[in-house]
Amino acid sequence: MKSQPIAHLEEQLERLVEGAFTHIFGKKIQAHDIALELSRAMENNAEAGHPGDPRPLAPDHYAIILNDEAMNHLLRRQPRLPELLSQHMIELATGAGYRLDNRPIIELQADNTLAGGRLFVRAWHTRRRQNTTALMQRVEAPETGHAPINPHLLVNGSQPIPLRQPLLNIGRDRDNHIILDDAAVSRHHLQLRLRLGRYMLFDTQSQTGTFVNGVRVKEHALQTGDVIHIGNTRLVYMEDQPPSEGETASYPPVEDV
Repeated sequence: MKSQPIAHLEEQLERLVEGAFTHIFGKKIQAHDIALELSRAMENNAEAGHPGDPRPLAPDHYAIILNDEAMNHLLRRQPRLPELLSQHMIELATGAGYRLDNRPIIELQADNTLAGGRLFVRAWHTRRRQNTTALMQRVEAPETGHAPINPHLLVNGSQPIPLRQPLLNIGRDRDNHIILDDAAVSRHHLQLRLRLGRYMLFDTQSQTGTFVNGVRVKEHALQTGDVIHIGNTRLVYMEDQPPSEGETASYPPVEDV
């Protein structure tokens, strides 16, 4: 695991829970402890890549286990900590060269057998492949007319930009749907089109090219966790999983073009 993504996550944790990482029950919990345990859990539980995408598959479910009082102390400082950590785990995974098939789920769990300053992290995959043959094949989304759930882009690790239109232009010019302040990005660099329930990426004859997961592409069917590099800008494509049985999604519909 590269040290730079861990250090960045540590900084984000410090900002998320400002002042919370102080002496708790006579022992010190540091942002670095949580960042390091999360990164180790990701690395130790990653699945092997395959020829279609050699990046290791990071686990998508994490449980941070610590003393009950320490857990409540952190949640009082930042009640949305699990939700916000999920966003930062996407950055940690992509920055360290892993891929994600699902948005990470983060849980804080109490274990009062642990001392106040101790914690550990468990990680696992919520949707495992059935056999090793399937593990070596790229998983393709079914060809349906249903729109992806909550598709969005993370631009350089910033707040997510929702994709609510069937056709979106991305580039430096002001008439794009998503405008990037990057001199190395073309005025009209790429286009996203919703086709058969998936967003397709098209490079629109850009000057510097479009790269997905390190490979230069002219067009590409986007999947959750794909990392797009254009100019000096990094975009990560993410979408949510379908609701479980008995639940309904409340996202606005997006029609194909």
